[in-house]
Amino acid sequence: MNTMALLIDGFQKVESFCTEHNVAKVQAGPNQICPKCAIELVETQNKNRQQEIDRLVREKHFAGAMLPERHSESGFKNYTVGHVGQEKSLKEAIAYARNILNGAVNNLVMVGTTGVGKTHLGCATARTLLNKGMYVRYITSEEMAQKIMRAWDKDTKDSSEQSVIYEFTQYDLLILDEYGLHDRDKRLELVHKVLYARYDAMKPTMLISNFTLKQLKDDLGDRLWSRFQQGGLTTIECNWADQRLGGGV
Repeated sequence: MNTMALLIDGFQKVESFCTEHNVAKVQAGPNQICPKCAIELVETQNKNRQQEIDRLVREKHFAGAMLPERHSESGFKNYTVGHVGQEKSLKEAIAYARNILNGAVNNLVMVGTTGVGKTHLGCATARTLLNKGMYVRYITSEEMAQKIMRAWDKDTKDSSEQSVIYEFTQYDLLILDEYGLHDRDKRLELVHKVLYARYDAMKPTMLISNFTLKQLKDDLGDRLWSRFQQGGLTTIECNWADQRLGGGV
């Protein structure tokens, strides 16, 4: 028995008719209602409730990515293309995002001086994947090192160095920005531990740095650089002036 039949059979019909649906209304307590209007109202309420749940889930999903507020709306469509270098970088970033969505496990390195739009492209990649339900995490290398180091003071089962590193291996894509700006020595070792762990877990990583490509290779070292190329490495070199200062090619 459908919902309409239940409403009609469960209530006493009255002589009043619904002009919109041309059906007899029923007596529901002190009110006379149209069964079809009642069904449409419930369906609308359920739809609105589901949309609100979907919105909250989406907001929580995006919040978990920890994208910088400045780049919360950065996407591929609003990336400024003023010359061939920017056009090429945009196309490479879009292609990389598509590869990850298609299940590829390969890394990307993006290098260039400050203000050339690297973080914008990184966050545009993140938003593309997040919109498809994938889990992405954005973090700077210094913030990552600090988070691992804070676990040393706690030294509990749920908050140890290993558990924090494991946390960073769970994301479908890790975007590690400002690589090389962290303090050196121990912090460098911690950042490399995460990169090795993601390699072992077969998870892709996007590495963004102000280094030149050669400096990045040297800093990662031969073993890690070799592993970073596993499955095919996408390299984007942003060789133009600071856009914040009006720089071009």
